[in-house]
Amino acid sequence: MSSELKVDTISEKTTAAGVTIDSVLIKDGNVDGVDVSNTGLILLSSNTPSSSSGITVDSIFTSTYTNYKIIYTLTASHSGTATIQMRLRASASTDTNSTYTSGMRTFRINTDNEFETRDDTQDRWDFTGVDATQSNNRVSIDITLFSPALTARTAYSGTFFTDEITSQQFGYMGGTFENTTAFDGLTIFPSGGTFSGQINIYGIAE
Repeated sequence: MSSELKVDTISEKTTAAGVTIDSVLIKDGNVDGVDVSNTGLILLSSNTPSSSSGITVDSIFTSTYTNYKIIYTLTASHSGTATIQMRLRASASTDTNSTYTSGMRTFRINTDNEFETRDDTQDRWDFTGVDATQSNNRVSIDITLFSPALTARTAYSGTFFTDEITSQQFGYMGGTFENTTAFDGLTIFPSGGTFSGQINIYGIAE
């Protein structure tokens, strides 16, 4: 014999005790002490640049999250080969010190071709590039940014896919900022021309 209970609200009998269902305590938005309303990726900033020379987001890295996700898809408009670049910011000031290091491994899909690019002690991080001979180049990137708000070296790793119309490529990348600076913002921009699309920044809940 089965039973079914239909109610809109279950309230605790004892103040501040919560409600226990099959040995699982539900109390103040927590399930067995875990805040289930704040798990996974938490969208912090959604940006839709249009024919833009870059975006800047400040006060995004805080003590609430240790690590962050940056996910974007952009269409580039440019007359020369361009890369998508990023710098970190603190107190509304962009850090242009030559302490950014990065490396990238790229695989071309339409040809049997692989190559590496490495930047040591640059004044920005270089993500994937787009070819000047194609129009409507599209770049999609998924980056994890580690500990930007801590007084420690900030690092990143990620993957990318570039659709250059007649040539596609994908790969992986990573790098670090070699000073122990605590940051609260960033700026993302093309090395030349403009871009349009979507750039989202997420906190990774712990």
